[in-house]
Amino acid sequence: MPKLLLCLFFLIISPLLEAEERDSRAPLHFCNSHWPPYSYGDKRAQPIGGYAIDFMREISKRIDHPIRLSILPWLRCLTMNKKGQLDGIMLLTANEDRRRFLYLTEPLLHDANLLWYLNDNQHVADRTSFEELQGLRIGIVEGFNYGEAFAEATEQLKLAVQTAPTVYTNFVKLERGWIDVFLVNRVVADFTLLSRPELKERLVVRKGPFEPVGFRVGLSHAGKAANMLDQFNSAIEAMTREGVVTTILQYPPLVLQVVPTN
Repeated sequence: MPKLLLCLFFLIISPLLEAEERDSRAPLHFCNSHWPPYSYGDKRAQPIGGYAIDFMREISKRIDHPIRLSILPWLRCLTMNKKGQLDGIMLLTANEDRRRFLYLTEPLLHDANLLWYLNDNQHVADRTSFEELQGLRIGIVEGFNYGEAFAEATEQLKLAVQTAPTVYTNFVKLERGWIDVFLVNRVVADFTLLSRPELKERLVVRKGPFEPVGFRVGLSHAGKAANMLDQFNSAIEAMTREGVVTTILQYPPLVLQVVPTN
């Protein structure tokens, strides 16, 4: 009888163990927004290229685990990670709110936001403090993280911040004189303006009161990658040490001719 019970036990438990093993090898599902040149995709949310895509594919090989990538609207990407419907975010900066639902890796790269103006705007200037932004109509991208210092300054100094859904939309607003200055880093700005060389000629860029910030991978607290922070950090550390990150950033990603929308 004990042998019969033991056989029955293995008959019951074996499929469960096999299912658990299959689930442990199920692809991790990460998202990012359409954010050239870091990530961009087609109308079906399929990734086409970008630095973040290349980073994730390299990390997938190094942790020996499949990763599925999707390009989604940014706020949807954040919300789905909060709910545990996705396993992580390919590339983002850190702030207190994001740490509430994401484990954040070591940085893959650092960059700082700059100030973009029309060249005939009377306010064109470098600005070394957030106080110097008072009185300007400031454009930012909805849902993007401009740093906790900027968030605090916006509230304390009552900065005139206007949000728009995309980087391109902000450049259109700048062109039409609806805002005085737009905050974005040079890599993203230059890539966005590939389709508008005549507008880029009318713009000037100046330094702002922003420190370079780290761009990291985020792992959802409620996702399948929640216990893999050490593996991701080990992969990133090796990629940095071996010069793989520098190599990826050295070459511009595939230029996709996307018709901008405003």
